[in-house]
Amino acid sequence: MLAYLQLLRPGNVILVACAVFVGAFVAVGRDIAEYRDELEIAILCSMMLVGGGNALNDYNDRKTDRKNHPNRPLPSGRVSEESAILYAKSLLLIGLLILVSKLDDAVPFAIALGGVCLLIMYENSMKAAGLPGNVVIGILSGSVFLYAGVVVGHSEKTMWIFGLAVLATISREIVKDVQDLEGDTDRDTLPSKVGVERALNFGGGFLLIAIILSYGVYSKFTGDGQIRYLAVVTLANIMMLYGIYSAKNGEYFKGQKMIKQGMGVAILAFVLGVEL
Repeated sequence: MLAYLQLLRPGNVILVACAVFVGAFVAVGRDIAEYRDELEIAILCSMMLVGGGNALNDYNDRKTDRKNHPNRPLPSGRVSEESAILYAKSLLLIGLLILVSKLDDAVPFAIALGGVCLLIMYENSMKAAGLPGNVVIGILSGSVFLYAGVVVGHSEKTMWIFGLAVLATISREIVKDVQDLEGDTDRDTLPSKVGVERALNFGGGFLLIAIILSYGVYSKFTGDGQIRYLAVVTLANIMMLYGIYSAKNGEYFKGQKMIKQGMGVAILAFVLGVEL
């Protein structure tokens, strides 16, 4: 039983559940209690879909994991290959079926279905494709917030989080590809195509667009929320810019970590911008 739980990657599953709740809170603020039933369904299904996606990832990586991660459930023999793929498919299918049957609005289901399709495409053909794969990861990361806003019927602010998360995630994924350049001999990554310097310039460009757009959402907040949002999102932007700066100076691990942390602070800015 523990091995099947590990296949889900509980930390990621809990993180996604929190992201859905945060997205819904940003969307409707103190009225979030009015959407309790919809939110419970949305969170449950998001956890199932992410868990299924993680199990699918472990199934597809089972051969390389024999060398790189021999203690994981599949390479260690604690879960069979047949059980793992059945487990992944069941979680994905049941998660989608609950969404389509329990929510009146079909849009959350459409977003989730699109995410599952992108995930399968990524696992089967786009993981080694470099920039297109980076874009898919960006869309999947940001879609959680869009999904949350749609569930509660107010996606105006979460649409902004979606866009900003997509751009910032693409930037971070490019930096990660630079970091892993020597070991990624089987992947057609952006730095392997255009070189490290140009790849980091691309990453910086995506991040710069995100930073500029982050100030466009200012008008969506009111009163003191505007001040709180501006202060915290500016801090987030400084952190992410420092991340790119660090990467350009050869500190790739530090750079991608700073971008990730800056993204977390940016999400906090949206939360603090909500008037209670």
